[in-house]
Amino acid sequence: MKKQVTAREFQHGFARTTASLKPGQSITITKRGKPLGIFTRLPSRPIKLPDFLGNLKKLSYSQEAGDQILKEFNDSVS
Repeated sequence: MKKQVTAREFQHGFARTTASLKPGQSITITKRGKPLGIFTRLPSRPIKLPDFLGNLKKLSYSQEAGDQILKEFNDSVS
């Protein structure tokens, strides 16, 4: 399977393109040679996220401490 298709190919061959993707596999959609977006087929089963608040409580952290950790993380990423 190609790693990219044009927007026109994607629009007109949507069923064929999506059927050829495996769960979790992505394809880049381009327009005039430039990336326009990425289409990813969802995994067959949902991804279970950890219980972040429950884990904080097990480690004796308060929710406020967790909020502060997330704020600092978000500030460092942006």
